[in-house]
Amino acid sequence: MDRHSYGCDRWKLVCGCLEGAESRATEMLYAGVSAEVPYILVAETAEKLRDRSTASLLLVGTRESNFLLAQAVRAEEIPPEGYLVRVTASPFAPGRQIAIVAGSTPAQTIYAAAHFVGHYLLFARQRSDHMPYFRAVFSGPMPEYTAAEAPTFAERGIWTWGHCIYDYRRFAENMARLGLNAITLWNDFAPLNLREVVACFHSYGIKVILGYSWGWDEPVDISSDEELARWKKRAVEVYARDYEHAGGDGIYIQSFTETDAEEINGVPIAETVVKWVNTVGGAMLERWPGLQIQFGLHATSVRRRLPAIRGVDSRIHIFWEDCGAFPYAYLARAVEGEKETLAFTDEIMALRPGCGCGAVLKGQVCLDWDRFEHQKGPFLLGCESKKKIRARMEALRPQWHDVQSYWLENLGQCRRALQHLKGAAVYALVEDALLEEACWYPVALYAELLWRPDAPDAEVLRRVAQRTDVTMA
Repeated sequence: MDRHSYGCDRWKLVCGCLEGAESRATEMLYAGVSAEVPYILVAETAEKLRDRSTASLLLVGTRESNFLLAQAVRAEEIPPEGYLVRVTASPFAPGRQIAIVAGSTPAQTIYAAAHFVGHYLLFARQRSDHMPYFRAVFSGPMPEYTAAEAPTFAERGIWTWGHCIYDYRRFAENMARLGLNAITLWNDFAPLNLREVVACFHSYGIKVILGYSWGWDEPVDISSDEELARWKKRAVEVYARDYEHAGGDGIYIQSFTETDAEEINGVPIAETVVKWVNTVGGAMLERWPGLQIQFGLHATSVRRRLPAIRGVDSRIHIFWEDCGAFPYAYLARAVEGEKETLAFTDEIMALRPGCGCGAVLKGQVCLDWDRFEHQKGPFLLGCESKKKIRARMEALRPQWHDVQSYWLENLGQCRRALQHLKGAAVYALVEDALLEEACWYPVALYAELLWRPDAPDAEVLRRVAQRTDVTMA
């Protein structure tokens, strides 16, 4: 017998399925709504729904997985590769409402759930006056609402050393919450639990690119054909032994281009790195046809020899780094030279028409290279203690505070760069930054711009700051 009744003004969550990304979306939506209601929120699958009239319904999933969504919304109302969030009167029961949290794909349902929790609930709390400042949500009719969104950039990622992730499960969740869908994990040695890590990121709709060296930060005689043959053999063996089994979505490689010099011991870097990447990459693609290879190319050593870079195998995607001022620079305050940076961006975007192209942006928190030591062997990725995380957070927050101040000042410069990068895959260097503990404001601003690079700066700043899941340093 009930000792108390919370009345009949209730909501019920109805999901399409509890597998993969839709399961993650359902969990995210349930947690966000359950925190706002006093009762135990009922959750059922559409297939087994017993009653659609005694409660308002939170419908989450795709039109294919949740037949109630198919009845409530037309296919054309959900943008391709996007999502629809709508709150309206229920077509299933007079006096009730429905909340449509629908993705065009299972991965997009996560972004729909994040929008409902992070944007709609704030909108629903707002009142026309200030007494009280917020209204209670899910108590009485919820305000009607429609948002249909799709990202401008199809591949929206983060680049990080693997050992800088302290909790891979929460890292993946926060990436998905921010609408990011790709990660590059760079390692000297493959993590022991890499298969489990990849599966977790995949469950959030996040592709995983596995990074390792083809001569980066190692002594290499770039003039030697014997050295090239040795690296070709090594690259193939490392992938076959350490990475093929993990189920990743491609590899990210760097070679010997991270320098301001154009030559090494009199040998031109641009022409030589093309030869190396084509030779090693060709061997990889011969054994694993269809393998996505992302070639991380530092512009500092080749920017005056771009015609040579056209010779990179068309099957290999070039990802440009260090192309000039913020957002390519490590510091968000390094804004001088924007005009030249945008002109160079136009050059690299036009360099190889029809070939894969990407960029790795910076200006976030990254490794402290003064304390850096290369990995000495395999390790467990993202399994660190709360004690270690707390200690890192204490040291990290002042750095995020400083980075945040320059993102507030220079957001427009990042936006303008992204407008020149449309059509590219875009990643941001975010490492040793505790994204698993907090959706930091600068990272959230970056993520928002990948969805809406043409929005006014003031709107982006406000919209991201209002999210309850975003942390201001």
